[in-house]
Amino acid sequence: MGKDIDLTYDGENEISDSIGIIDPILIPPPLPPGDNSSLNAKVDAEALEELQHPNSIITTVADPSPVVILFGAGSSGKTMTLIRLTRYLTRLGYKVIPDRTFRPAKSKHYQKMCDAFDSIVNSPYAPTSTAMLNFMLVKILDPNGKPVCQILEAPGEHYFSIENPKAVFPTYINAITQLHNRKTWVFIVECEWEDQQDRNNYARKILDMQALIDSRDKVIFTCHKADRQPHWMPGQIPNEAEFFGYIKNYYPNIFDNYINRNPITRLWRKYNFDFVVFSAGLFNEADKQKKVFSQGPDKFPAKLWKSILKTIKGSWWS
Repeated sequence: MGKDIDLTYDGENEISDSIGIIDPILIPPPLPPGDNSSLNAKVDAEALEELQHPNSIITTVADPSPVVILFGAGSSGKTMTLIRLTRYLTRLGYKVIPDRTFRPAKSKHYQKMCDAFDSIVNSPYAPTSTAMLNFMLVKILDPNGKPVCQILEAPGEHYFSIENPKAVFPTYINAITQLHNRKTWVFIVECEWEDQQDRNNYARKILDMQALIDSRDKVIFTCHKADRQPHWMPGQIPNEAEFFGYIKNYYPNIFDNYINRNPITRLWRKYNFDFVVFSAGLFNEADKQKKVFSQGPDKFPAKLWKSILKTIKGSWWS
């Protein structure tokens, strides 16, 4: 399995030339001229249908490159993780491209999301319900155009519903577990989320997912919205031991399946996964409908990307 968590943060100097710099942002382009109301109504109806009836969703993953699955409850930050990673990787020369073949061509909702991907990623505003990358597969290509991996972002309600915590996973999620691609599961948690009963239910859902995934799959745990815990973020350098201890205590047993059982290596490597503290940035109210997004330091997506690369390269020692 994987490498032990490193509770001493060592990534602050990995990209010192870009820490704290805000990339130029672009205003999303206006809709093309003409009456789009009919198309928008159809797209919105399709999006609602997918959310309410996810077992009708048809997916195709044809690319054999590794798949990274962002697993989190609603509003856990999956979309902002994808946006922040996209901005960071684009800055380094990678290409992040929606896979238009992931969904049937007749899915106007999906094609509209693919069309709007760059605008949403570069918008100064946080995505809203009408501009959300809530079910998308994107390809990550290196600067030479070679596929590195694919990242799946799906609605949190498909993974866990507070109102119906025992709901089974949709068909397409079970299909993802059966892919022959190398897979990395990024389990997203956060401090002070909802109440303890909700955290217990979500922890059980994570355990349910762990029971379905292949034993060869890799796992990363990410503690999101770290900026909301400034007492553990002096100088924006996370105290990973404090974050890890909180998650271990408040999300029961989610680490237990990845305890290192090797009698020798467990002396210095207790768990077979990486633990990453993450913050996409800050959000401020612009009006009742919008929030302005100011991205945080590059060291956060850099740390996550480093962990992802270790899993998809098949080595935890790179």
